Amino acid sequence: MTDERIFHFLTKEYSIVLATTTEEIEAVKDIRNDVLLHKYAKYPDLKEAKWYLYNQDDKQSFNYLLRHNESGQYVGTVRLFFINQHTPSQVMPMQRDSNIENLESLVQDLPICEISRFALSTNLVPYEDFSELKLRTYLSLGLMIATRINLFLYQYSTVFSIMEISLHRILKRQGTNFQQIGEAVNYYGTRIPFAINRKKLLRETEKNMGRITRFYLNELCQNPNKISNFTENNSYLKYSDTQVDKICHLLDEYGEDVSLEKLLEA
Repeated sequence: MTDERIFHFLTKEYSIVLATTTEEIEAVKDIRNDVLLHKYAKYPDLKEAKWYLYNQDDKQSFNYLLRHNESGQYVGTVRLFFINQHTPSQVMPMQRDSNIENLESLVQDLPICEISRFALSTNLVPYEDFSELKLRTYLSLGLMIATRINLFLYQYSTVFSIMEISLHRILKRQGTNFQQIGEAVNYYGTRIPFAINRKKLLRETEKNMGRITRFYLNELCQNPNKISNFTENNSYLKYSDTQVDKICHLLDEYGEDVSLEKLLEA
């Protein structure tokens, strides 16, 4: 698949959407129920897995969706749980729900975020040009680009995640080199905690994801209501906390060829 075809696939045939409306939030729930419910339902301490799949943590998170444009079907979702000086919770889910040694020393420089709830639907629209495995690979790339968009919009110091080793391998092939920060833990299955500096992640993924990221940043500048509506509904996050206006100024001045370093300075 050439770069042009990846670009077309993830900007024209599919779209990345920040979930803000009731319909979009319900789509997030539906995908998690489809993909994750059976995994968590077997753990007695969760009792009601649907509650665990969408809960209070999501009120302190950016949730993104992947939408198949022709059918309107939402097929993937990913969450960025964030902490700043104003958030009700000052503890990430992976801190609260697992026993990761020496994590406290890494979470002091706010704001920070945890990437979680990475899920692709089990019922994807078939794509004639390549296999289901390749389809899922490129859609996974789309979800990683969604997190990348968010890392430009909000200047976290460090990005955390606790994931199965299989997901880590997929992300590493896409240029996302999270660093392991602890031993594997039993976190509703065996998972490994990772972290990465925000700017390091953005630099390392620029080659594979930069052009598509700029497309969506430019699209956001044409209609910034998604971000303003999101911040208006979150009292612990101000529109001025985001980098939207600065990014839009750079895109207006330099176009979508604006350098990564200028965007990082925004």
